[in-house]
Amino acid sequence: MLPVKSDQAHAAALAELSCPYLGDKGCQVYDDRPLICRLFGTTPRLACPNGNRPDVMVDEKIEQQVYQFNQDTRQVLV
Repeated sequence: MLPVKSDQAHAAALAELSCPYLGDKGCQVYDDRPLICRLFGTTPRLACPNGNRPDVMVDEKIEQQVYQFNQDTRQVLV
């Protein structure tokens, strides 16, 4: 379970298109990060802005299933 962050922390992160759990040394909740974070940089629609990527991207059909799951369960990052 992710630690609770204040509404102010969420608003500040959202204003910068960032994450309230991102610290100076990277993700502060890496082991418990949400599914959307686990997929970042591994699918065409969540491409890394720095050009980093795995050897093989997640298949587009699987990516669509993940987006449908997120929509159905209303999973959100912030």
